[in-house]
Amino acid sequence: MREFMKPVRILQLTDLHVLEDSEARLKGIPTRELLQDVIRKIQDSAEVVDHLVITGDHTHDELPTSYSAVRSILSPWLDRLWQVPGNHDDRTVMRSVFGDRISGAGQQRINFSFKAGSWLCLGLDTHLPGSVSGLIEDQQIEWIVEQLHNSPDSRVALFMHHPPVLLNSVWMDRIGLDGRERLQKCIEQNPAIQLVCCGHVHHESSHRVGGAEIVTTPSTGIQFSPDGESATFVAAPPGYRVIELTEHGYRTEVRRLSETRYVPVP
Repeated sequence: MREFMKPVRILQLTDLHVLEDSEARLKGIPTRELLQDVIRKIQDSAEVVDHLVITGDHTHDELPTSYSAVRSILSPWLDRLWQVPGNHDDRTVMRSVFGDRISGAGQQRINFSFKAGSWLCLGLDTHLPGSVSGLIEDQQIEWIVEQLHNSPDSRVALFMHHPPVLLNSVWMDRIGLDGRERLQKCIEQNPAIQLVCCGHVHHESSHRVGGAEIVTTPSTGIQFSPDGESATFVAAPPGYRVIELTEHGYRTEVRRLSETRYVPVP
């Protein structure tokens, strides 16, 4: 009798923006406190966490002590933690604090690959040092294709910081992903890629490229609005994304804290 694959549950947290000073606020938002609230909500719900993925901007100041604070807060799941950098990350400092989770050295790209039942989960590094925008280059596309070749029967989920699509937002699209057309073409040519989970834009959205759904996820701290021509902050509860991977597909939803406790300031 055939055994069915047990769903694999992945939690995506993104845009933590933790600062060295535990009391510091980003635009009036206590990012460390709210991250701790999100973690408490996850623990209180007693939901299964098979894998925890952080899609960038672990810190806002890129300091070793800030990364150490993030590591401490995420300690319940260090043995199943996967990470890619965002524009507010430093690869070398990340490696110095998370050396047991991140391979490579110095400023080498930070990618990951792990199996989740019949799925293959890949982390892409879109960090471009000194830039708010991201970059996807041919070498990253070649790496994806190689990973797919080595797991020919898998459905594929990608995790990355910068979304590989335009959001129809004047200010967000200015700081988007350079080279996104490369990844869009790769997705269209590889129907095994069915889900792409992103951060960077601090709000929830859904788009499609080929047969894949491209989703963005709220920050664990400060929230953005895509409206307007310049950076726009909104009063909304922090959140995270739950992804369940099955042999037949996936389910995903955003979960948020129950209330908005802080209002951002310009």
